[in-house]
Amino acid sequence: MSETTAAPPAAPIRALLESAGAVFGQVAGREVARHFGDGNAEYRAVRESAGIAQRGDRGRFRLWGKDPARMIHGLITNDLLKAPAGQGVYAAMLTPKGRTIADLRVFRREGAGGPEVLVDVAAEALEGVRDHFKKFVPPMFARWADATDEITALGVYGPRSRELLSAALGTDISPLDEDAFVEPEFGGARLLVAATREAGGEDGFDLFVPADHAAELWRMLRERGAGMGARPVGFGALETLRIEAGRPRYGIDITEETIPTEAYEQAGLMNRAISFTKGCYTGQEVVIRIAHRGHVNRHLRGLLLGDVGVPAPRAPLTDVDTGKPVGWTTSAAFSPMLGQTIALGYVRREVQPGEDVQVGEGGEGRARVVKLPFDRA
Repeated sequence: MSETTAAPPAAPIRALLESAGAVFGQVAGREVARHFGDGNAEYRAVRESAGIAQRGDRGRFRLWGKDPARMIHGLITNDLLKAPAGQGVYAAMLTPKGRTIADLRVFRREGAGGPEVLVDVAAEALEGVRDHFKKFVPPMFARWADATDEITALGVYGPRSRELLSAALGTDISPLDEDAFVEPEFGGARLLVAATREAGGEDGFDLFVPADHAAELWRMLRERGAGMGARPVGFGALETLRIEAGRPRYGIDITEETIPTEAYEQAGLMNRAISFTKGCYTGQEVVIRIAHRGHVNRHLRGLLLGDVGVPAPRAPLTDVDTGKPVGWTTSAAFSPMLGQTIALGYVRREVQPGEDVQVGEGGEGRARVVKLPFDRA
């Protein structure tokens, strides 16, 4: 991710990030606050109180029309139509050959003109999802638009996130299961507030707010959070927390090379991401065939690297005895929780948790393969 320190005149939300000390960078061509001057303090805020983030690394689509839910239901791995009111779904969107175009969250809601669907994706997946919708969403049943600039995504993460959010919105936000959502009002605008555990496994919420209300909500979160140790959190700290939670991100841990089972099965995300009882969807045959076969050749695993430096993405993993390739790294960071470098990576299925692998072209160090999520102990 590149880093910038200057930018052209900004929308109100960017001006507030600047005033908080944001140093900006790029993720998939979109501007994000990389950090606010003290990444360690930002990390601690999420672990101990609450962190407030502007999620420039995410994008959004809105679908509406005759039957938008049914249209997207046929394009994702999970069962949107059976989700109860107020429950979003996490899923993958696949090519006909079962390769992953995006991982995403999908929320059914009632819009001003009837039923609609909000889709949240990584910025790296925006183009692929856009192309997929062009091919597979017939306008007579649903229309769609890229709503990334229309709807701003903010985040509040940490053990006091619900307390902070309730105070900022002036209404009690009840505990929610992951991907469940509520739709409170703020300043006369309807929000969508969805529960997440991606930030280190801590309680957390993603807030989808009309762009013209985002700056005021950011101000209110900062004001209400001042007395509880909450602070703005940048993309860098959130990435560390995501890796500690063992959650894959599209564009680095999941790409079009990835079959969903490889990413989800050993990360404990199969039940959250894939329904084996729903009807047909694009790419289903590959997923079902693998389920019947019983295995894939590699899995996303955790890697403990001790004091080895943070490896670059796709650093090779090799057998410590034979030197044969057994996988590669994806995301990596130094983990304050574990006091060492950690990584996610794809490892051949015959390499079991507890075994070691060599890391890097020249065997720069060893890594212990572990189950996901990483154990806090």
